Amino acid sequence: MIEQPVHLHHPYLRLIGAMALWGGVPVVMKATLSGLDPATFNFFRYLLALTILFPLLKYNRVPRIPARVKVYLMLLGACTLFPYSELFLIGLEHISAATAGLLNGLTPVIVLLLGLLLRMERPTWHIIIGMLVSYAGVYYFISTGQPATGTTHEDFYGIFLVSLAVIAFSVYSLSNSKHSRNYPSLVVTTYVFLGTFLAFIPATIWDWWTQPAQHVGMANMAGIIYMAVPASVIGYLWFSHGARALGAYKSGLFLNLVPVFAVGFSILFLQERLASRQWLGVLVILAGIVWTSIARSPPTAENAESTDEIKQS
Repeated sequence: MIEQPVHLHHPYLRLIGAMALWGGVPVVMKATLSGLDPATFNFFRYLLALTILFPLLKYNRVPRIPARVKVYLMLLGACTLFPYSELFLIGLEHISAATAGLLNGLTPVIVLLLGLLLRMERPTWHIIIGMLVSYAGVYYFISTGQPATGTTHEDFYGIFLVSLAVIAFSVYSLSNSKHSRNYPSLVVTTYVFLGTFLAFIPATIWDWWTQPAQHVGMANMAGIIYMAVPASVIGYLWFSHGARALGAYKSGLFLNLVPVFAVGFSILFLQERLASRQWLGVLVILAGIVWTSIARSPPTAENAESTDEIKQS
């Protein structure tokens, strides 16, 4: 499997690595998206990712999976990652990279609410408390002083779109954790991306038909490469492995690290400024992650089976 040559064998380390890669997304997009329509950008992003994933799929000789599973994974990508990718980039045009990263911190609590509603997993009280503590940190992070380039009344449209994108990714996070336990991460990621790419074909054709001719510059290419390889291929494989190993709630909690990395990168590379009191929010977020990470839930047959599968991979 693809996980063998990767040095980050522990699921916690892979999740942290994926969060760092995803934390760089709003910063890279803010710096490289200019002049290129979001649908066109995402079209080339997923096309490049698939040119890497399908050869890896063939090289690793993963077991054949039923056609109905392939269809399900493709529909999952079209219904979740497609709106997430499109809405996030459109919203990012109206708000700062730091604000977009902060909004990503809402993902775990949405995963929790959806999981409770659908009863796909039963969280322990330790996990619920850790989730609420982390969400409180995200709320404090946003409410006690915005970055200097942060939100204004004109940014509500961007916040609304990014919030919808976060909801779409939350659905993906929960559904991916539930169904990826029976299949390798490489298979899940490849067919989810294939469905997402197919959904972007008509959107891109429409943009090319209705918008002026677009020129793909060097900055655009750099952003596409980052999104296709580190953020997409590597990030999603690591996240799928972590979700498969730890479950939706524990893996979803690590998404609270995305705003921490995003704000740090925005300060480092975009010179966006952060209010000093917001660093308390960072500490609260990390406290929630640590609390949930050390929680011990009673083993179940499903968890044991999942652990055995991971050990064999």
